[in-house]
Amino acid sequence: MAKLLIPIDDDAFKSEVSIRFNNILEGFDSFKNFTLMANSIENGENNFIKFIEYIFEINNCSAYVDFYINKISDADKKKLLDLVPDEDKDILKSHLSFDKHTGVFFKLLNKDLIPFLVRLNTREIFFLTFYFTYKPISIWGNYNLNFPCFFNSQENLEFYYNISKSFELISVL
Repeated sequence: MAKLLIPIDDDAFKSEVSIRFNNILEGFDSFKNFTLMANSIENGENNFIKFIEYIFEINNCSAYVDFYINKISDADKKKLLDLVPDEDKDILKSHLSFDKHTGVFFKLLNKDLIPFLVRLNTREIFFLTFYFTYKPISIWGNYNLNFPCFFNSQENLEFYYNISKSFELISVL
């Protein structure tokens, strides 16, 4: 099975992604934003998956993620493997063992990995951020089925806000 993520270095990430910051409070202070929420895991998780897959397509099937798998200990990697649902164990093993890559940034090449990445967030197993660059938006995984979304323009905020409504996600400005 082909890799669906390509490791990239910090400089390549910074040259491609304009909506980035070190912590969530800095993001709220520096960028226009709203937070997507779902009422329950049952319907919310699938709606988040469909929403992010749709955004992936809008952004010319190109995205980046920060995934800190290489920053955790081997013991924590084993715990992570124990926490993921059976349907995700093989994905975690085959696609996300980047022993030679010490960075945290990856280019997402195919939407097939999006359901897995979203489930890590919605089930509060491991949090990561999605970065889209064609029509810029950064989406942070967070607790309690919350996904803060950050924008560099009011136009993009309104564009994605309107899209989020069609996915039955609650958008809080």
